[in-house]
Amino acid sequence: MKLGKNNVDFGNSFIASGGLNFFGDGWKYDKLFKRFVPGFKKVIEATTFVAKTTTLDKRDGNMPLTKDLQPKEIKPRCIKIYFFKGAVLNSVGLSGPGAQSLIYEQKWQYIEKPFFISFMALKDNAIGRLYETRQFVDMLKKELPYFYAPIGLQINVSCPNTNHDTKELSKEALDILKVASELGVPLDLKINIFMRSDTVKAIEDSGLCDMITISNTIPFGTPGVGIDWNKFGKGGISPLKDIGGGGLSGAPILPCVLKRISELRRDGIKMLIKGSGGIMTASDVDKMKSAGANAIEIGTVLMLRPWRALAIIKRSKQIFS
Repeated sequence: MKLGKNNVDFGNSFIASGGLNFFGDGWKYDKLFKRFVPGFKKVIEATTFVAKTTTLDKRDGNMPLTKDLQPKEIKPRCIKIYFFKGAVLNSVGLSGPGAQSLIYEQKWQYIEKPFFISFMALKDNAIGRLYETRQFVDMLKKELPYFYAPIGLQINVSCPNTNHDTKELSKEALDILKVASELGVPLDLKINIFMRSDTVKAIEDSGLCDMITISNTIPFGTPGVGIDWNKFGKGGISPLKDIGGGGLSGAPILPCVLKRISELRRDGIKMLIKGSGGIMTASDVDKMKSAGANAIEIGTVLMLRPWRALAIIKRSKQIFS
């Protein structure tokens, strides 16, 4: 997939924001996967990295991090794994050191192939979030000449773990994209399945956004999406209720994502769509293609079924290239 005014080839397979931490070096378990899971290194090489979403300022969230950006807790309490269901519930809450710290690490600048940085503004009101985006864009713009590889920017307006109303954030997306467009890099808007089609159409018509990514995690307990929440929490109550409830990713949300992509295509949306959420087998790539996706993004499968990832990437290359 070629994006931006320079037609930079970002490929058709991406690793979801957070899948490989902030700089692509992954999490502690990834070291084991690289050593013992056949083909795992090839997956990393054949996909486009999307950095874990950063905020402008340092944010503790619900997953305290060490200086090397690994979880302080051996088993983070904000993450619940349902291995046999192929699902993960998380309420990490965008823990991170903040954009300035990440930029000054000088690691993004030396990544050798195209990748995406992911950002989310979190002030308490729309004006504050727009100003926050302005500060981030100005900071990143100064550093762009020092990046070895072309980059894109993912604008996240859909994280369910920050105590923000994502419907309100969706309404602000166009204004945020206008500011971000000053960078002159490809823009990817990460949304959830609830963004209205007319909002997506306005974004498409603006010409500011190169593609949209559907979907972020689905907030625990969301009604009417075909998920039996009793399977993930006794009485349908989230085990992470005390820290926001969390968002579900993995196999159970795939039907929701496929349905929403199909709906957008039926509603006349023609812009590039990256399908994300619940891709656990190679056949799921075909489902994404049939729904109308132009590329895929994987995350949960890397954690729970890493031995399947290479087949998924190979299938993606076959049907999207």
